[in-house]
Amino acid sequence: MKILRDVLKCLAIGVLLSSPVLVFAQFDAQVTQFMFNVQGYNPAAIGEQQMMKIFGMQRLQWVGIKNAPSTTDFLVEVPFQIKNTHHAVGIHFQNDAFGLFVNQRVGFMYAYKQKIGEGFLSIGTSLGFTNMTIKGDSAYIPSGGSYHNQNDLEIPNSKQSDIGFDMDLGIYYSHPDFDVSFSILHLTKPTIEWGEKSEFYLSRTYLVSGGYKFKLPNPNYTIKPSLLVKTDFISWQMDVNLTMEYKTKFWWGLSYRIQDAVSVLAGLRVLNGLRIGYSYDLPTSKIIKASSGSHELFLSYEFKLNIEKKSSKYKSVRFL
Repeated sequence: MKILRDVLKCLAIGVLLSSPVLVFAQFDAQVTQFMFNVQGYNPAAIGEQQMMKIFGMQRLQWVGIKNAPSTTDFLVEVPFQIKNTHHAVGIHFQNDAFGLFVNQRVGFMYAYKQKIGEGFLSIGTSLGFTNMTIKGDSAYIPSGGSYHNQNDLEIPNSKQSDIGFDMDLGIYYSHPDFDVSFSILHLTKPTIEWGEKSEFYLSRTYLVSGGYKFKLPNPNYTIKPSLLVKTDFISWQMDVNLTMEYKTKFWWGLSYRIQDAVSVLAGLRVLNGLRIGYSYDLPTSKIIKASSGSHELFLSYEFKLNIEKKSSKYKSVRFL
């Protein structure tokens, strides 16, 4: 119902002190270090490095504001081959809490990969469920006035949850020097019902991202600008990032999220395959009056799966 959607948006805005541009991000987790986990928003990107990958991330947004967004992400992906064809499967868990809402997603991912030129073109999908909870018993409704109604039936007066079938689609091309991504989230536009009077649906979200590696005269250094644009054709958001990498072991950079925040980020490879990354967002909107910023930390581990069968045949040294 349109009236209910307007009420829920007002509640979220009141709790989070967000601007109209940021309303878009409230039902899809906002991430600063998107370039290190494209798989989180595009299932076609799983198996990108032909390595098994385990990824975990924790984001605390707008620290200092009560009930500000908090996001936990966990993803596992496994590439494999069937004869001469390349595939990958994975599973993605996400818990995103913001204001009166808790959004929990689980998706089972699959991607088919075709080598084209020096890179791979991938098509993938994610099938799963979205569980949304509204803490109606925590909603604050001011008394007095002709607009406010303490017994508004459109707002649940208790904690309510519902599950909807969710589906994502994506296409991704990865090359040693660049990558391009396009994905659609919530293709099925799952409808969430809270009791008999309240409902909410997740609108389709379209994301386009890409990055390019520029090699400098000093081969130890590489610069990579990255871009992420997302929209539901009602509002939009854009992230621009510039990262410098040294010997593929250390990286640092700057990001700018339009009308939202300026970010600094850094990371390193601790061991072969193990990466740690951190970013700090400084708000550029009026939220800076109430928040000290946002923190984001991720851990990623990639490794090869050795499942080849050992040969049981032996040659006699007399016939060598």
